[in-house]
Amino acid sequence: MRCEPQQIADWHRDAQEALREGRLREAHQHCLAILEADPTHADAWFLCGLIAAHNRQFAKAADILLKAIELAPANAEYRAELSRQYIALRQYRRALDCAAQALSLRPGDVPTLNTLGVVFSHAGEHARALDCFEAATGMLQQPGRSGRFSSGWRAELYFNFAAALKFAGRFDAAESACETAIALQPQLYRAHSALAQLRRQTTGKNHLARLQALRDKVSSATDQLHLGHAIAKELEDLGEFTAALENLQWAKQRQVQRVAYRPATDAALFDRVRALFGRELFRSAVPAGGCDNPEPIFVVGMPRTGTTLVEQILGSHSSVFAAGELLAFPLQVKEMTGSESEEVLDIATMEQSLRLDMAALGAAYIDSTRPRTGHSPHFIDKLPLNFMYLGLIRLALPGAKLICLRRDPMDTCLSNYRQLFATGFRHYYYSYDLLDCGRYYLRFDQLIRHWQEVLPGGLLELDYEELVTDPEAAAKKLVAYCGLPWEQQCLDFHHRGASVATASAVQVRQPIYQNAIGRWRRYGDAMQPLYELLSAAGCYPPDK
Repeated sequence: MRCEPQQIADWHRDAQEALREGRLREAHQHCLAILEADPTHADAWFLCGLIAAHNRQFAKAADILLKAIELAPANAEYRAELSRQYIALRQYRRALDCAAQALSLRPGDVPTLNTLGVVFSHAGEHARALDCFEAATGMLQQPGRSGRFSSGWRAELYFNFAAALKFAGRFDAAESACETAIALQPQLYRAHSALAQLRRQTTGKNHLARLQALRDKVSSATDQLHLGHAIAKELEDLGEFTAALENLQWAKQRQVQRVAYRPATDAALFDRVRALFGRELFRSAVPAGGCDNPEPIFVVGMPRTGTTLVEQILGSHSSVFAAGELLAFPLQVKEMTGSESEEVLDIATMEQSLRLDMAALGAAYIDSTRPRTGHSPHFIDKLPLNFMYLGLIRLALPGAKLICLRRDPMDTCLSNYRQLFATGFRHYYYSYDLLDCGRYYLRFDQLIRHWQEVLPGGLLELDYEELVTDPEAAAKKLVAYCGLPWEQQCLDFHHRGASVATASAVQVRQPIYQNAIGRWRRYGDAMQPLYELLSAAGCYPPDK
């Protein structure tokens, strides 16, 4: 089919406009017309890739974008978008390689830099993400630039910038970026909840009036979660613990109905893991057949129990790199089992995992952490949920160090209830109800006791309370367990400049403090049902 260049240009313009307005079918039709006339039209291929991505066909989108890049290899935007699809496919190594290639082309447009910032952030390269967001917001402030983008789009950019600044420990700048995002889009509730976490609010400086005025405007369960958590955090800072708990209950009520969490589902998973990984699998002190790489240090535990603190202490050692919360091990298990279930972690996948070649699993895990790791003798993988995989990790990586954080059961459950986790991750659905937190904790406790029984000497348990009351002794225990010489800088972790991309990003920039011990007692009678649940299971003596 032969067409005039002007006709192709018109179709191209119409396709871009249709895509911007969400008319995907129409945009696709225009692109097909272009490609029939000119199969080498790189941007038509690029737009088709975007359309596939909008339809959540991420693998198809990646294939189409590769065609666009083949036709226009110097286009940074195409490579940035491809790296985003690799993130969606959880192919983090490919995503990093592709994003680095895009960045090497020195992109000069705001959207491409924003995309690269998001990719680097998801892949754990937070310093590079910050550079991208800083460059993008700087360009946005140039005369004539901001008018090209909607206020909502600009708000999202500033929200991304704020998150990167928080991870880098630049809290004043993060607060300013959050305020800019809120000014652009007052109902960007994620920005409100992020802002509340950046500092301790006071009676003279807080956002409660603005937050309370938004309560009647929330339109989704997710918005209500963010707003309610923001209000609860600021009330708690002001010592109004009863009101804070009431707002947490309000925050979660719609989400509880939406996710329909069933404790029995998690209970069945915990029970099956214990049954699968019995004592007979670990007859020798070091199981044979695994990968002998000694680099990994796995730090696990319930969230909000000191795992980030341990990561920062060990990560301050000259021989250790803190790699953050990697999904690498669960994803390798899922991929290698070929499990067709939708969840990364479920009974079917765990059952099939024992049929794997353990040496191959361990080697594939190590390889999947590159190139972020490999430049130091050891690296830390601090994904809390890896406590479910400790038996499999022992089989696949017998030389890995395993550290589990423990904390007072009541404080653990309350901290999980107070935390707003990723809303789309099923394994945190228990956190929407305080008693469900208690039920989950009891299953966790039972599993860790099981690991101690079947992996004698293979798991170091450390109490959060021990860590914060005698940090030097606890730090020396951690360093010695990892087979490393003591370095005094392990106690000066809060002076490090490294990024921290967890819910504890603000806390670990401070010296170790003890005022979170016994936090649950401040909430009064509302905690009694949880206390009774845990006491009945033996967590507390009758007279405590």
